[in-house]
Amino acid sequence: MVELCVAEEVTQRFNGLTVNANLEMAAGRDFNDGMVLILHGMMGHNKMELVVASQQILLENDLSSLAINLSLNLDNRHSYFDCNLPQSHLQQNAVRELALWIDWLRQRGVGKIVLMSHSRGANQAMVYAAESLDPEISHVILLAPGADDVKASYEKRYGPIFDANVRRMQERIALGKGNEPVSNIDFWFCPRAEVTPDSFISYYGPESKFRQFHKYLGMIEAPVLVIAGSQDERFPNIPEQIGPMIDNQRLFLAVIENSGHFFRDLNIEEAVEALIEFIGYGG
Repeated sequence: MVELCVAEEVTQRFNGLTVNANLEMAAGRDFNDGMVLILHGMMGHNKMELVVASQQILLENDLSSLAINLSLNLDNRHSYFDCNLPQSHLQQNAVRELALWIDWLRQRGVGKIVLMSHSRGANQAMVYAAESLDPEISHVILLAPGADDVKASYEKRYGPIFDANVRRMQERIALGKGNEPVSNIDFWFCPRAEVTPDSFISYYGPESKFRQFHKYLGMIEAPVLVIAGSQDERFPNIPEQIGPMIDNQRLFLAVIENSGHFFRDLNIEEAVEALIEFIGYGG
């Protein structure tokens, strides 16, 4: 009898919301055989090409995976965040949702967890791995982490208004209005959006821990592999940013030639193959 892979959507409750994830269980495998936990990038979801392809390649190598959708403060979210909706999500809640799913795996007797994440999700996974030190996390894979100058990126898109918007949002937080939406605020890929000050500062605040690679990469006890695309159009300076920290003992860097930020087509195969080699999986 041919053993079939098991694919299903699983859900949990978080902050009064339903959160969901796609579980792909390799044939003949169980939770105690280990799991790759996949976190998407900024405002993305688990049916993005990069995530779907990663789960399929992992299955082909007898590796199970759980690809989660961050709620972004929406109930049972399945697609890209709609820029017409109010933005009230916080980066720190991404860390809390990661903890929720890792606990879900722990309750099912997971053997080890490979934490794989992309783009801004990689920054969030970095902070989670550094702060939690979960013994179940055996390896951390950061695909194209957000190693950019957020002010420069913001002003390239929207003009020289970054500092003024940060000050405005900080002032509203100081007045106790951090959860009251402000209209016509440029926010990531959403021009003239409705954004709470708490959300804006969570991502753009000058003291954001989610951009402190020098601090947080050094705190992670598990081996870390940073995977960069040689033609990453969003974060072209990852090798320069991360390079000085690479020791090839606990922190490693792999560059996928001719790959952009989303590792399309054959590039994602190369990235996942680098993951498989890194974790020492032999089938």
